[in-house]
Amino acid sequence: MRENFDVVVVGGGPGGSVCASRLRQGGARVVVLEKERFPRFHLGESLLPQSLPVLEAIGVLDKVEATFIQKYGARFHDDALGRKDRFSFDGAWKNDRDHAFEVPRDLFDQMLLEHAQELGADVRQNWVVTGAVREGERVVGVLAKAPDGSDARFDARYVVDASGRDALFARASRSTEKIVDLDQTAIFTHYEGVARQPGKLEGDIDIVIFRESKSARPNWFWIIPFKDGRTSVGAVVSRAWIKAHRAKLDAAMIEKAGDDVSALFRMAVDESPSATALLGDARMIWPRAKAAADFSYRVTTLSGEGWIAIGDAGGFIDPLFSTGTHVAMCGAKSAAETLLGLLAPAGDADEAAKLAAWETALKTGAETFILAVQAFYAGPLMEQIFSPEKHSAIRRSITSLLAGDVFTDSVWLRDTRLRLKEWAAAPAPHAIEATH
Repeated sequence: MRENFDVVVVGGGPGGSVCASRLRQGGARVVVLEKERFPRFHLGESLLPQSLPVLEAIGVLDKVEATFIQKYGARFHDDALGRKDRFSFDGAWKNDRDHAFEVPRDLFDQMLLEHAQELGADVRQNWVVTGAVREGERVVGVLAKAPDGSDARFDARYVVDASGRDALFARASRSTEKIVDLDQTAIFTHYEGVARQPGKLEGDIDIVIFRESKSARPNWFWIIPFKDGRTSVGAVVSRAWIKAHRAKLDAAMIEKAGDDVSALFRMAVDESPSATALLGDARMIWPRAKAAADFSYRVTTLSGEGWIAIGDAGGFIDPLFSTGTHVAMCGAKSAAETLLGLLAPAGDADEAAKLAAWETALKTGAETFILAVQAFYAGPLMEQIFSPEKHSAIRRSITSLLAGDVFTDSVWLRDTRLRLKEWAAAPAPHAIEATH
């Protein structure tokens, strides 16, 4: 079987669905090839306020508002020093959006995929893309397996790689690279009955930092409430923490928890007074915890002749600031708008320049988040988050990062990037301690 489209989108997650929706709004003929059958579980459940303009632009924001719990801010807890602070999104430099949403990704992703279909995208689930079709250096389509196992070819003027961590183009070209010192592992599950704040604060995300000493590298929990009463809980820990705690496991601990991953999760909760208090009267509703390792990686090249990569196919950042879905959707919208310009008559005359401009803008925003994560683990940003004496401008800048406002060239953002570079390069207290 052989078919022809303007654009083939590989993957139906938020990046692929937003891209397909925006392309359809511009009149492009689009097919979305998704290897799984939705709904399906996925991490990345906390959205950011500056994602809302994307959802509004594709016409799905009203559905999101009616379905999911609103998130007006983020609370941070430092168990080692007993510190707490809350950042309200209305305190950002750009505060036109004062809330975001906490979304079970099975429901959210299905909503976006169905919306793309409603706009006219040809959505096909259980289709596995096996490779790109090239004419010389140019990508001109993809090869795929249909649900019945038959082979198919889809020709297109452009291919959008939204294949998630499969990273169709990046893996094939070996253009992925790990981000130094961000070799984290997440251990996660869902609960019911987790304590919540009253009123509009009910949807806040809690970030709980726990560590073995005041100068140790921080580990942390996410605690994300859903509208239906469930709560997503995950512990993000270093490779060193995993190694040290695996050595402490015994048969009784593993049997009591159900398996070694669940036992490690239990050990993380026991080390955190705040997590213990928040989960004290709650019940884990999954039979066992799950784990995902080596979160963070860069992709050095996000576009080429006839193709473009978005979402996790273009890299992934430690989930500390809930950036995965945000970067995917923002990158998808701008990618679609770039491709619509290229699809116009004679629009591809300066294809390389247009793709390069898109790639530079996306990478600049993503690198800001990477610097923020590195500055947090190094120590200075974490100290600023909890400092009772931080300047009001610093508070607003941190809030703006938490709101996802990184795809601009504003004065505060240029200043913040310089600060983050300095903070990320600072020797971490735990690194200094280890040398003595």
